[in-house]
Amino acid sequence: MNMPRRLLLRWLLGGTCCLSGCAQWAPDEEVARKGTSGLPPARIADEASVVDVIFWPLPRPGSTPLSQTGSDDPIASLWSEVDELSVPREVRQKLLHNGLRAGKLRHIEQVLDRFGLPDPTDEATRLLSQVSVTSDIAHSRHTIPFREGEIQDVAIRQTQSGTAAVMVRLGEETVGKRLSQPQFLCRLQVRPTVDGRLRLRLWPKVEHGEIRQSYVSSDQALRIDSARDAWQLSELATEVLLDAQETLILTATPQPIGLGKQMLTGELPDGTHERVAILVRVSRLPLPPL
Repeated sequence: MNMPRRLLLRWLLGGTCCLSGCAQWAPDEEVARKGTSGLPPARIADEASVVDVIFWPLPRPGSTPLSQTGSDDPIASLWSEVDELSVPREVRQKLLHNGLRAGKLRHIEQVLDRFGLPDPTDEATRLLSQVSVTSDIAHSRHTIPFREGEIQDVAIRQTQSGTAAVMVRLGEETVGKRLSQPQFLCRLQVRPTVDGRLRLRLWPKVEHGEIRQSYVSSDQALRIDSARDAWQLSELATEVLLDAQETLILTATPQPIGLGKQMLTGELPDGTHERVAILVRVSRLPLPPL
């Protein structure tokens, strides 16, 4: 009996499927690795350094059991593990006069586990922080590649409406400015050292006023640059040497004052106060040349 070609083809395909087991379609590993967009992740140059910048909402006093130090403030316990001597003494004094405190942490995950503090990189914590709309302070994480000497800005707070007075103590004098629509940012710069570490430099910056356009000329062309005026507080730069997975931590002082209070503390709608730390962790050192 002659079988029509269409039925014969269907029979052959069905038999092949039975022999092979007819496995369910599984997502292709390459597609899964690329993500839903189907595009491969951007490749980071071997000579680039990579740092994680994390804005970590700090636990409130009394929110965790009494620590090893007997304090009900979990951040006091955390600072007992911070190497503040990694920051030069004169820099520490400048920061303290402006309500800021900085130091270096090794193995931050172990420290947080020991004191029962939430991990700032925990997925659930990050998700809850990202959907929060009650605070104008950043609750986020950024993974940033740096070429040697490159400078990048990361916003600490949303742009404020109206005007605000910003007071900074520089040396023996206090400088105050009334700024229109100020926004606090941190500037970051990294440079590899000959001993295989990173020299990380962080300092505050305040953008303010309306966006201005300026003309910037080069050998190739004339371009228009749009930017706001900025108050560069390089006098308060913190510079530390970090190895892989080491972390720079910057917070406001226990009794918030001055610039630290304006940058890293706030009041939520329910009347409670929040404190945010800036964590800068070395995720990857530059890869050695082949």
